[in-house]
Amino acid sequence: MARVFGDYDVRIDPWEVDYGDQTPLESLNDRPREHVDHEVELPDGEWKAIVPGAPGSFRDRVVFIDGVRRLDARLQVRQDEKLLFGGFGSHAVGAAVMRDSAADFGEIRVSRTVVLGGGRPLPAPVQVHDNLVYEAESTPRPEVDGPLRHIQDSMRTAEAALAADLADADTLVIVDGPLSFVPERPEQAIGYIKRLHDLYLPGRFLPLMATLPAGSRTPLFAIRGDRSGFARYSWFQRLGAPAHGAVELHGLVRLEVGASAGVDAARHLADAASARLPGIAPIQGSPVAAESPAYRRARTAAPCPAGRRAADPALDRSAGGTGGRS
Repeated sequence: MARVFGDYDVRIDPWEVDYGDQTPLESLNDRPREHVDHEVELPDGEWKAIVPGAPGSFRDRVVFIDGVRRLDARLQVRQDEKLLFGGFGSHAVGAAVMRDSAADFGEIRVSRTVVLGGGRPLPAPVQVHDNLVYEAESTPRPEVDGPLRHIQDSMRTAEAALAADLADADTLVIVDGPLSFVPERPEQAIGYIKRLHDLYLPGRFLPLMATLPAGSRTPLFAIRGDRSGFARYSWFQRLGAPAHGAVELHGLVRLEVGASAGVDAARHLADAASARLPGIAPIQGSPVAAESPAYRRARTAAPCPAGRRAADPALDRSAGGTGGRS
């Protein structure tokens, strides 16, 4: 019987299609723009899946920080001979607090802005109703999606501010997306990246990542560069086993902690996260580390596990997106 897809290894992306595409805000690069040292915990030739021997411990209180943003309406503004792009938009950031296996909602912060590109803000806030006011802001970006990117950046800044305010001696803060702040004690915050736009690791490690068992992690690696402004220790971990036929990276996330925490503290957090997070994070149908553009590019050039084929580069598709960087 002929195979429907011929020689191609075709897999279903478990993400909900309405969640959006998985491409980053900016154009993708084949190589990370940051220096990566993947021999922090184990030598290159000894990389393997690490399964924590005993469940690690988080702090007494764990706070999850996340945000959402939307563009309410697009604008075109003409000023003399210039055409400017703008938009009404809003974002909200909030916290979910866990203590003693019980969870509750924490603080929520909402912001509404009317953003104009080209570095030219509107002269005053826009009041739609008595309790609905959009503050006037500007972005130097002249392109049509400049206002949306400004709102995305503002949301990330608000997430970092809320996380910094909530990080105290008995609290571990887990922030959605890459870390963009350094708490007073670096071991108090973890960045949780579910959209894998940059793999950071050489292609020879892809077979390990593709077959990483649930509840395990990769060895630590260090990321140093100008993009985030500070160095981090990072690792990939599997939250849950992919369903049969699902993409190989489903259930895989990347986490990071400030490098100033030290290797021992980073290893402790990595073991604790590998043991604890699988029981907290949803998997099936959720936006958790499905196949990414960076993965597709690297997969075509990397050795495949026995019995598997690399994807055809001609099938690799890219689309514009607005998700956060990884």
